Amino acid sequence: MNDELLQLLLSYGVLVLAPVLLGAAIGLPLPASLLMVAVGAFARADLLNLPLFLLCAVGATLAGNAVGYAIGRRGGAGALAWWSARFKGGEAAIGRAERLFARRGGAAVLLSRFPLSPLSAVINILAGVGRYPFRAFALYNLIGVTLWAGFYAGAGYAFSASWDVLADLLGSAAQALTLLVVIAALVVLLLRTLKHRYDEAHPHHDPTEEAVPLLEPDLQPGEQRVG
Repeated sequence: MNDELLQLLLSYGVLVLAPVLLGAAIGLPLPASLLMVAVGAFARADLLNLPLFLLCAVGATLAGNAVGYAIGRRGGAGALAWWSARFKGGEAAIGRAERLFARRGGAAVLLSRFPLSPLSAVINILAGVGRYPFRAFALYNLIGVTLWAGFYAGAGYAFSASWDVLADLLGSAAQALTLLVVIAALVVLLLRTLKHRYDEAHPHHDPTEEAVPLLEPDLQPGEQRVG
């Protein structure tokens, strides 16, 4: 499949690059990074116009990411509402996720463009579900996609003699790094969950909050205690 795509890329240029990158940004299993490395290598050999292909790559990827955001914004919220209604604590979990994305959404969007590009399609949908402001999403999206396209095309241009080997190495490195980040995030989430459950099972006891008996005033001669 990759060889056929490369032949089509050389024959039809941006007419092939644009739909492939758009589909990959939405979440289809297409070799976006491979094509960008190839674009750099082919431009080094004067087979492609590098600025034109970079503009096409950025535009198509931005469009695909916007589609993912729209999917999450319109359809994802309904799916999560259905899920939360059927699981205990679902609404609270969604609320925590939305608040977390509100605080860390920019970093998530930026890093999922580059270097954690395998997470891009998922983050797009989560940004829509969490109603992350589209202007902020578009800004971080533009910065990250530009870095991603420039890095991969630049690497292919600089190492054009062995661009195919480089593309495999970069793809493997991105997947490995993404896996490590996901595992680390799951470990942190697990530890926080365990701590929360422990705190619920063993509530903190503050000795200063113990009830202190009220001291009755001393009685004067002739007075009697009431009760």
